Amino acid sequence: MEPSHSITLLVPEIKELLAEKNYVLLKQVMRESNPLDFADAWKRFAEEERLQLFKLLPGTAALKLFEILDIEDQRYLLGKLSEENVTPLLEGMESPDLAKLFHKMSPRLAKKMTSLIKRQEALAHIDLLMKFPEHSAGSLMHPEFVKLTPKLTAKQATSLLQAIARPYEKEHLYSLFVTDEEGRLLGALTLQDLFSAPEDERLSELMTSAEAVKVRPETDQEEAAKLFSKYGLTAAPVVNGENRLVGILTAKDILSVVRQEATEDIAKMAGTRASDVEERSVLKIVRFRMPWLVTTLLGELLVAAIIRAFEPTLSEMLVLASFLPLIAAMGGNVGSQSAMIMVRSIALGTVNGNGKFRAVFREARVGFLLGLCYAVILGLAAFFLFGRSFSDIFPVIIGLSICVSMTVAATIGSVGPLLLQRVGVDPATATGPLITTTTDIISTSFYFVIATVMLAYVR
Repeated sequence: MEPSHSITLLVPEIKELLAEKNYVLLKQVMRESNPLDFADAWKRFAEEERLQLFKLLPGTAALKLFEILDIEDQRYLLGKLSEENVTPLLEGMESPDLAKLFHKMSPRLAKKMTSLIKRQEALAHIDLLMKFPEHSAGSLMHPEFVKLTPKLTAKQATSLLQAIARPYEKEHLYSLFVTDEEGRLLGALTLQDLFSAPEDERLSELMTSAEAVKVRPETDQEEAAKLFSKYGLTAAPVVNGENRLVGILTAKDILSVVRQEATEDIAKMAGTRASDVEERSVLKIVRFRMPWLVTTLLGELLVAAIIRAFEPTLSEMLVLASFLPLIAAMGGNVGSQSAMIMVRSIALGTVNGNGKFRAVFREARVGFLLGLCYAVILGLAAFFLFGRSFSDIFPVIIGLSICVSMTVAATIGSVGPLLLQRVGVDPATATGPLITTTTDIISTSFYFVIATVMLAYVR
């Protein structure tokens, strides 16, 4: 049995032990389990059960579990635990995690939690992080870092790191940056650079430029994530307006950002919100989803109006109705694909300037070539199924309609996110209901216009 599954399988037994108040056996079970495993099964326990389990965990194990719990669960525990149990948790957490937690609290509760922290250095760091907007690089950075100057030799720098690397120290030793006496950023180096260099070589000769990877505290976390992805960074220096190093942003911090942004984007593509993923209230979920579904409803009512307007064409060749859902669906699918590709490109920062036009043109060509392929397939299908019962022009109508529909849908799917980005709206909202509804309207319109024109031509 894999360890990560052990707690999940033991949930019924643990619940039974809690009901029986058999804390001796419970403590034994928890000692033999990795505290991180509890995070997977945490939601399967009631709030009161979670509190009881948390109190049974040893100090170090409790801190490890607390650090990876959702902020709502952290807030609940902080509100229920005694001050003597809360203080070790707050003292053990890193400053960025505390700042993130305090950002979600009321000012009154955050002030109360701050009063329980005894380390003055930690308080100063939290105060610094709280000054920056939530979801900014400044709110995520680690203010604790090793201060290295260019005059130090490799041997002196190594000795300094060894002196600092004591248990429970918060300084990040994996990301090394060199500053002048006033704290201005000069360069960066890795541990490998340091340990493999001659002992008497100065850091000024070892360091490399950090200009391309430095981040401002006000930078949005998503922009910082793009930088990490572009350069494959494990850490980035955070500097103020005077180029002074104020903190370090690590890949671990960015990983949580990427997970959060991915959840938000996926939720937006479905026409809802990220909070909907974990939300349990049916009424709240309905309220989240309602706006986009209303947009879809109005769009499909417009499609119905278009079909009603072309009723004479339908009455002349009723078989046109049998291919309408297929043509609309194919257009919606290729439009959604193009939209998601464009949203992804925007998120990674790979589409800018003239590259936007090239990307749109590429998607339009893809839609056209796909349309040609399916035009042949559907044209032949229409001919063999209905060609002898209706006009010979019918397969041509179907083939031409699917080709035009997929070409236009792919173009709209790629242009939509760019237009929304231009007006300051999150491009992720261009996918899902919006693109599907738009392509339905356009596909239906083109289908009946082509049918009407071609039927009039053969009369």
